[in-house]
Amino acid sequence: MSKLLHIRVGKRLKQKMQVLIEIGLFSNQAEITREAIRELLIKYGKEIKKKK
Repeated sequence: MSKLLHIRVGKRLKQKMQVLIEIGLFSNQAEITREAIRELLIKYGKEIKKKK
């Protein structure tokens, strides 16, 4: 089951996200956000495992 997450992003960041959508790399802002979170979890995965 998915949980809803509300975030605010600045105007420039949102504009850059829109460019990624316009050039076809992503279909929407939610997809970009999910991908960014996945990448951060992979990047910091070792630190996460240490805390468990």
